[in-house]
Amino acid sequence: MADAALAGLPRIVRADDEIRWRGQVLTSLGLASASYWIILWLIDGPVDPVLAGIVFAAALLVALVLGGITSRRRVAHAMLTLRPPRSVVHETAADARERRVRATTVMFLGVGILLLLDTMVSEVGATAALVAGAGIGAGIIDRLEARRWARAEDERESRIFLMLRPTALIARMGIQDAYELPRGRRDDDAPPEFPGTYL
Repeated sequence: MADAALAGLPRIVRADDEIRWRGQVLTSLGLASASYWIILWLIDGPVDPVLAGIVFAAALLVALVLGGITSRRRVAHAMLTLRPPRSVVHETAADARERRVRATTVMFLGVGILLLLDTMVSEVGATAALVAGAGIGAGIIDRLEARRWARAEDERESRIFLMLRPTALIARMGIQDAYELPRGRRDDDAPPEFPGTYL
């Protein structure tokens, strides 16, 4: 079947791998924003350390609390709805790399433009502190969630997948169904064995 015919089908991705990657990107985004703020502060740019610190702490706390609640609900819901996948396309490693590069580029470019604009109109650096706190908090939660997915796979001796919409760059942060397939081979880099189509 031609790639063009597969382009409109949903894709499934390994849950632990996808959530771990998302956590790494969000943590990197937060650390990059914090570094941007620190550089501005060191060169006497338009920043207010006290107010920015309060914004950072508040964003970090909110991200950890809300992210923790959402993560627990997401995993609990997924474990109750596990079923074999329907007509989907399994995302290959090459396709995943391309999608992740696009997602990372969009996120970092968007935040970079936002931070530059904020520097021109604000003298606090609150946007950088907000992005840093939210990114680091969400990244920590995602990395902890990835461990839960890996433990669930080991306990069930299967592989658990999440579905991506055809045009999605990252997995949904809300509640979604998950799909389970028996573990066919011990090699984690090998694609799972199931009657689906590989893109």
